[in-house]
Amino acid sequence: MAVNVLWMQKLWPLLRQSAPLVTRLAEMYVRRGADRETAESLAGTAVLLDQVLEERLRDLARREDVEALRQEVRALGANQKRLQPRLGMLLLLGELAIVVLLFLILWTHA
Repeated sequence: MAVNVLWMQKLWPLLRQSAPLVTRLAEMYVRRGADRETAESLAGTAVLLDQVLEERLRDLARREDVEALRQEVRALGANQKRLQPRLGMLLLLGELAIVVLLFLILWTHA
């Protein structure tokens, strides 16, 4: 298995602090029938994977963040529904103004 040296340098402080966890996991694997070397390797990999996933998932949105975003989207939808009749009226008035200006331009050039 190829090991990225830069990753290992970044993760070494985390791995060094997790030695008791690796030992406990290795003992559990040995109780389940694995030999000591394989158990230590599996335990180290499990701890490393857990720490990498924890780092990667730290920036994901939390449930509270998602709920806050849903509330904001609902509020925006309510504002849109409230403003929609006004926007339609403004568009109609704008089109009417354009038509009146076109008639004035055509009338003055005729």
